[in-house]
Amino acid sequence: MSFAVSAIAANIGLVVQARQRTLWQRLTGQHPERVRSTLASAQERAKSHAERHSVWLHNSVRGAISLGLAVLVADLAGVQHSFWVAFGTMAVLRSSALLTGQSSLRAIAGTTAGLVIGGTLVYLVGTNTAVLWAVLPAAVLFTGLAPATISFAAGQAGFTISILILFNILEPTGWTVGLVRIEDVTIGCAVSVLIGLLFWPRGAGSALGLATAEAFAESIRYLRSAIGYGVTRCDRLIPTTPVPEDERSRAAAAARRLDDAFRGFLAERGTKHVPLSDATALITAVAVLRLTADAVLDLWSRDRGTPAGDRTAARTEIDQAGTALAAWYEKTANALSGFGEVPNHADQDPAAGARLIHAVERDLNDGEGRWSSTAIRVVWTADHIEAARRLESDVLKPAQAVARLQRDHNARMSPFRRTQPPHTPRC
Repeated sequence: MSFAVSAIAANIGLVVQARQRTLWQRLTGQHPERVRSTLASAQERAKSHAERHSVWLHNSVRGAISLGLAVLVADLAGVQHSFWVAFGTMAVLRSSALLTGQSSLRAIAGTTAGLVIGGTLVYLVGTNTAVLWAVLPAAVLFTGLAPATISFAAGQAGFTISILILFNILEPTGWTVGLVRIEDVTIGCAVSVLIGLLFWPRGAGSALGLATAEAFAESIRYLRSAIGYGVTRCDRLIPTTPVPEDERSRAAAAARRLDDAFRGFLAERGTKHVPLSDATALITAVAVLRLTADAVLDLWSRDRGTPAGDRTAARTEIDQAGTALAAWYEKTANALSGFGEVPNHADQDPAAGARLIHAVERDLNDGEGRWSSTAIRVVWTADHIEAARRLESDVLKPAQAVARLQRDHNARMSPFRRTQPPHTPRC
């Protein structure tokens, strides 16, 4: 908790420094010290999504191909108002083919209802543009509020009514323009359903499971590497490992992809097969693992002491605890991908803490019976490992629920199922 508060305080300090910049410094893009440039941050975020499981990448590619195909179909078909084909395509794109199809039906039904209501209104009003101008604000207000307060179909109906009113204000054509919109929207919906089948037939829940599995795998690798960095700093008999910058970057990238997948999961209409409480519990656990790794790394990166004594016993205890912790989370990550079962959390060795304290008291002191700074860091590292181990009990049931759903998904997608888990232990 103290490390988390320190990190928040450091971020606030950077915000204050950024706001204290002069206008010229802001215009020229000058940043406070310890802050990466905008270009470097953009490159890092873009690199995070250059991965085949990225929801952001899936949505971008699918949206681009859908829009391009809609324009091509509209051009080849020679429809009267081709931009409605593109609008229809983008309006109904969802995270699965099933939901896209359902959205398409709602869009067509809403457009038809809007045609009936708007056509009747236009027929009764005729060419009296003053009345149409008076009705237009109410129609626009309904169009904006209906999707959130009533339904997606109601929003499509309101949009159709607004279009009919606008077209008849500009050039009175009657209700026939609504028929053209139904035709164009139907073409756009068909394009979206086709792209949904090709690019993402499984939905946001499955994507969230894969993103969570990757985030768990990368976060625990980062934590294991941070522990490894620490134990080599406390033992001069083995070479010091470098700061795990690569592992930290991969963990941050996986967390960004998980954030996007969770946003898509929340935005997806329909039944949530993964309970929201389970999803948030797993996502919170990922954040805790990364924060723990940051804390361990920060703890040892400030170590400047080189106490005398044999540190092998203390290093061995820490190393074994870190390896056991990483093994559990690695297996859990594979289970979240649909391969294997989530293991029950192992019982703690009751003698491990006593052995560590005995080794620290015996080996890591200043010769006068007082613990050295390295000894304190060893004990704190053990506490961090224990906190991550206790987290297993909170992760267990949500992970088992998501793993079962993921295995069911894999079974239904058996012709395309992978033959091995995507996360092989590297710790």
